[in-house]
Amino acid sequence: MAKNESLPLRRVVQVDRRGRVSLARFGISDTQLVVEELEDGGVALHPAIVMTPAEARHYGNPEAAAALDQALASAREGAIRRFELRPRRD
Repeated sequence: MAKNESLPLRRVVQVDRRGRVSLARFGISDTQLVVEELEDGGVALHPAIVMTPAEARHYGNPEAAAALDQALASAREGAIRRFELRPRRD
């Protein structure tokens, strides 16, 4: 390991009799995590982002994701216009 690389933060945590561990000391609170069980019996925690199946299909489609990125960039620049989903009934 090179001198300027830091070692991962390691701490001993207490698991209570109900199997709970507080992650607050690691700055993890009020969030959802994916827990990955490792072959050696350990666990890895990964931040989770919950989405609907439709959102997952959208983000899995490069053209759709690019179109959304372009639309958001236009909105940030103020280039927006009203879009009617249904015809107005006046």
